[in-house]
Amino acid sequence: MKNELLSMSQASKICPYEQGYLSLLARRGELKAEKVGRNWFTTVEWLNDYLKEKKPNDVITEKPVYEKKPEDARKTIAEMVKIKWFMGMFLLALIFAGFFVFRYILTRVDSLEEKSKNNEFITDEIIKIPDDEGNYDVYGKGSLKIGKEKNLGANPNP
Repeated sequence: MKNELLSMSQASKICPYEQGYLSLLARRGELKAEKVGRNWFTTVEWLNDYLKEKKPNDVITEKPVYEKKPEDARKTIAEMVKIKWFMGMFLLALIFAGFFVFRYILTRVDSLEEKSKNNEFITDEIIKIPDDEGNYDVYGKGSLKIGKEKNLGANPNP
């Protein structure tokens, strides 16, 4: 499997160089590599060709091992569980907050509807706009139409 492409991250685990430095060598053309998408890949053979020139004592002779240790996997799973638990609790808190806000708004709307039915709704400012029939459209603050007012003093037969 000498010709198997390795990511620079995998290559850095089996040679004395860091991932970023290997990518730099590949960009400069000093290390033979292929670019797939935005990532660079090399092989063990190409790494050895470079190492023979620069560090002959560090030539790779054994098959690289990429598997994570079981304890690393357990740590990763534990971290994922913590994150999912936190996200679940956050979502639950949002749902509860949304429920109470929704109930508060409904209560306020119901209260306003009840006041308007009982004519207890008093606005700060009332505007009366006459219509073609001699009556008035009555508006409250913020262009909220309250209703109509009939002009009782108007002559029904003009």
